[in-house]
Amino acid sequence: MSFNILIGDLIHNGDINATRNLFNEMPERNLATWNAMIVRLAHFELDEEGLECFLRSRREGLRYGRQIHAFVVINGFEQDMCVGSSLAHMYMRSSHLEGERVLKGLPFLNVVSYNTVIAGRAQNGDPEGAFHHFILMKNVGLLPDHVTFVSIISACSDLDALAQGQQVHAQVIHVGVGSVSPVRSPLISMYSKCGCLEDSSMIFSEADASDLVLWSSMIAAYGFHGRGEEANKLFNEMIGEATIIML
Repeated sequence: MSFNILIGDLIHNGDINATRNLFNEMPERNLATWNAMIVRLAHFELDEEGLECFLRSRREGLRYGRQIHAFVVINGFEQDMCVGSSLAHMYMRSSHLEGERVLKGLPFLNVVSYNTVIAGRAQNGDPEGAFHHFILMKNVGLLPDHVTFVSIISACSDLDALAQGQQVHAQVIHVGVGSVSPVRSPLISMYSKCGCLEDSSMIFSEADASDLVLWSSMIAAYGFHGRGEEANKLFNEMIGEATIIML
């Protein structure tokens, strides 16, 4: 019987001590095992231990990533654009800006490489750094794509930078990705956070009614502004729309 099955049985029986002991004795743990343990600790209101378990999972994932990185270097793949960008993405997701050093070792940077840095900066609480690399990207003649704009719009939101957000929105329209759903959603959130709920509503009204992510973004925008009645009304409309689509 595998460790995962044993862990599942112990969790089902509610034996947290035995679950913890078996978990710590496991030679290897996969994502499902980590998630099951974190959820179980939270269920027993062991929040501090659950957080530590989550952090351990991130550290262990990074350790395997570093082993892959070493393999890449030993075998001479460190300057491969695809491999380098993937390694950088791995480091960024683990909140390690070491990914930028990986990218600097590449023969040149393309849109994917810049997107990795911009997203990493934005997701790791450095919206100013995201903007810096966004400007660098344009200065070297690279055209931002919808992936770039998702990250940079989120950076505008974090900075409460309405003027910059409006400029980025204009670029979104100019490039022709204004109708792309993953771009519309952060635009709705950005305008809402910057106090321009009417702009959020306008973007939402122009969107595809079947996109539930956009509905959720607009509902959250109403909630952010304390307009619970409109949020509740829109939620009910979303449920009705989802039912029609399913039929």
